[in-house]
Amino acid sequence: MTRHDRHHQIQAARLRADLSVQDLWLAYVALGGSGDAFDVDGYLQGVVSLDTFEQDVLAQAVNEGLADVYRAARVPLSTSGIGDGAVPGNLRAIVEHLLEQPPRIADARDEGATDDPP
Repeated sequence: MTRHDRHHQIQAARLRADLSVQDLWLAYVALGGSGDAFDVDGYLQGVVSLDTFEQDVLAQAVNEGLADVYRAARVPLSTSGIGDGAVPGNLRAIVEHLLEQPPRIADARDEGATDDPP
């Protein structure tokens, strides 16, 4: 991918994430980017170049914006209780069975060890 292609990809992703240039710049700075808002805007328009590290920070900022958008659009699973911390039926039965069993403390004699020298 060329630098030219990359700024187009970042710009397209910014639009898809519905991020303003200012919001993108704030996220970019929060992640350690060192350019100002004019640098970011100029890069998105293809008139300013950024070094590879700065491009990567900007790409990460856009990716996080995309993740937020798509996380909000996710469709919940129909299995009730999994996402809210509840345990589904079969798993609940296994957990309850295990909790009913008294804890077994391992003893050296259980493993065949003795205090007597060989």
